[in-house]
Amino acid sequence: MHNWKKALANARPGESKYKLLVQAVAADIEQGTLLDGQRLPPQRQVSDALGISVQTVTNAYKELERQGRVRCEVGRGSFVSRRTSERVATSMLDQTEQALMDFSNARILHTADHDRLWRQTCLELAQEPDQPWIHAFRPIAGMQHQREAAVRWLARLGMDVGTEDVLLTSGAAHGIFLALATLAGPDDVVLCEGLTDHGAIGSSQVLGFTLKGLEMDRYGLNPEHFEDMCGNERITALVCTPNLNNPTSALMPDERRREIAEIARRYGVYIIEDDVYGPLLAGQQSTRPLSHYAPELSFYCTSMTKSVLTGLRIGYLVMPKRLALRTESILRVNSWMAPSLLGEIATRWIDSGEAEDLVQLQRQLLANRQALVEQELGEHLIGNHPYSLNSWLRVPEGWETDGLLRELRRRNVALTLPDPFVPPGMPRPRAVRLCVGAECSEAKMRQGVQIVRDVFEQYPKVHDF
Repeated sequence: MHNWKKALANARPGESKYKLLVQAVAADIEQGTLLDGQRLPPQRQVSDALGISVQTVTNAYKELERQGRVRCEVGRGSFVSRRTSERVATSMLDQTEQALMDFSNARILHTADHDRLWRQTCLELAQEPDQPWIHAFRPIAGMQHQREAAVRWLARLGMDVGTEDVLLTSGAAHGIFLALATLAGPDDVVLCEGLTDHGAIGSSQVLGFTLKGLEMDRYGLNPEHFEDMCGNERITALVCTPNLNNPTSALMPDERRREIAEIARRYGVYIIEDDVYGPLLAGQQSTRPLSHYAPELSFYCTSMTKSVLTGLRIGYLVMPKRLALRTESILRVNSWMAPSLLGEIATRWIDSGEAEDLVQLQRQLLANRQALVEQELGEHLIGNHPYSLNSWLRVPEGWETDGLLRELRRRNVALTLPDPFVPPGMPRPRAVRLCVGAECSEAKMRQGVQIVRDVFEQYPKVHDF
């Protein structure tokens, strides 16, 4: 605590002690003096050592938790936690290591059909004499015919909207960020599922709003907890993934979607719906998007990356009419406009029916792999779905989560820790994510899943628990 004491000793009159403590702790984390996972001193001990009130220390720890630098666990204490944007690289591999079976990244399966269609479309585009998509820099929202194709694609997903309600984005993550930037700043509270996509957590650290998780069950977020939070705090928005939550694969039933929409309307809370997995379910279920039930409050976002082609980073963001101009202006500042070339490819595949053909192919491939996972790891499954990219697995008794993943990596298998999906203040579950879209043969996939099963069914070494 030497640096902390020094920072407080140099305080100027009227300077906030809790802010100085936050800055000092953050500096120690950035410089590596405090390591990831290291437990911070108890608040009473810090209070006595620095000669400040326990409340001042409590406020500092809470602010560090809000910033994502500290993880507070009830009954255990406070621990250093690198920002989500930094932790993701260690939980999900940026580059697949040679000989490693990488089940850590949520991606669709790539086939020769994808390559063939991509080459064919690029050749057709290259031979056309008029190519406005390579020199267009307006309109910001996307070229008119591309937005019209987006409307047709969205109708297939249960969203009936006009072209003026839609923006083209650089994928779903970009669309969610634009929606959050439209609504939330440092004085706002945004709710999410108790396990949520790491993009929402990262956005809270960039935009400065407070992100709070909601209790979940096998069907997604708990409506009663949502209503309780809305009744006791000023909530700006709810960001959620009703279709195939990442990482749990939870699928929210229609009745619950209606209930959540009604609560949001009652309290004036905006909804940001991440439906990146929606195309995999389109026509396979009777539910409508959550946004369908409260369109005046809803941002709805989907994309091609998790259903059609990984590199086709085009998303479609539906906005409430009263906020459309604001969101479009943020897009202009943020990235000007989505790449028109990718937008053109997505448009042609929608119009030709080839986008739907690739989705159908993906469903079949995912269902085969999910069946394999269920066959080998069924007793450990907490959540999965035939068309989900993920399987959510319970960590067996006797294992600690980190030790389990270390042992799997030693055997050249990579899974994902729960950490990137846990919002501030929510408990860390004893579970890991296995992604079924790994780029490997079916035989290699089976071999990797069997390695996971074998490790799950044995006890760890006595020094690794």
